[in-house]
Amino acid sequence: MRFDKRESKKSKSGYTWRVTFDYKDRYGKKQRYSKSGFPTKKAAQIHAAAVQNDLAQGLVVDNSVHTVDELFQQMVKLPGYSPNTINLYTDNYNKHILPVLGSTDIKDLHFPELQSFFTDMSGVGKSAVATTKTVLTGIGNLAVKSGYILSWPINLVQTSGVSHSRKKTGSSDYLSETDFKSLLNLVSHGKYEFTSGSKGMFLLLGYYLGLRIAEACALTWEDVDFQKRTIRINKQLTYTRLKVKDFYIRDITKTEKSNAVLPAPEPLMEALKEWRDYNPYPLILCTEEGRWLHPRNTGNTIRATAQKLGFDFHPHMLRHTYITNLVLAGTDLKTVADLARHTSAAISLQVYTETNDLRKAEAIARAFEDETPNILA
Repeated sequence: MRFDKRESKKSKSGYTWRVTFDYKDRYGKKQRYSKSGFPTKKAAQIHAAAVQNDLAQGLVVDNSVHTVDELFQQMVKLPGYSPNTINLYTDNYNKHILPVLGSTDIKDLHFPELQSFFTDMSGVGKSAVATTKTVLTGIGNLAVKSGYILSWPINLVQTSGVSHSRKKTGSSDYLSETDFKSLLNLVSHGKYEFTSGSKGMFLLLGYYLGLRIAEACALTWEDVDFQKRTIRINKQLTYTRLKVKDFYIRDITKTEKSNAVLPAPEPLMEALKEWRDYNPYPLILCTEEGRWLHPRNTGNTIRATAQKLGFDFHPHMLRHTYITNLVLAGTDLKTVADLARHTSAAISLQVYTETNDLRKAEAIARAFEDETPNILA
């Protein structure tokens, strides 16, 4: 390690210090580190010690800048992201992250900066805030893996947001059997008989198999084995930012774990048998002309129907209900995770815990919603 004293017209003392040393990077390749502009030799020594500590922990110390935007562009090119997810993340990033943090060096973002960013988002919708946090989590994790930073404190950040939903405060993502049957009956008997039947089948696939909406809309009759009573999940419909005529099936699901052959319960198999006699097209969910059933329009239509019945609905609620029902039935968490096609049992447990906590709160509210007793009477 070498410390050089160099002349500098900008320095009050007339000189600055430079530190230079050789090291081997994480791949064993010899590199040279050099940085100048220190007012004293002591300052250069302190900096050199800090850099060597970073090197010992596997960090990259080439003094290059790695911006949030650079990392985001790298992140969405990684394997495992579907076109639907990439479009969702890109829209969110361009609207919320790029204008504020896009040009920022990832090394300059710590807990205070991240917390301040999310505090400023308090007036944004909760869903957008949640997606923003997911995107920044991916960006930070990539930076850690790349050796640009040692840790990423995104999990310490507290978030809030505005609820644009019309559902009651505290209502859960759990659909009771009674509400499900009422919704199914109303949706299945809509104005357009065939399309209404498709939407009813979507509800059944979500409720009894926990399918994501893009997975359900990609199912064909070839995926159903009526003898073994199983359904194969290995593809999804790509539809975001596309016109219906441009929708296409992609032979990959959200994660590797998402590919599976699932056992189907009796009510679902019986409904599929009846629907097969009525539906002559390869797609299980489609319009009367055999075209794609639009996932977003389908979700909106069913939600409007649910609100007429007095409760809120979104397609992913069916998946949460499926997981919760499995746990309530006494299924062990490993099996729940396998059936839900989660990468770990912890994810399934989190879904159940969040849903069940809200169900408990709703139960208390219903039990004691009568007038408040007057304790001073």
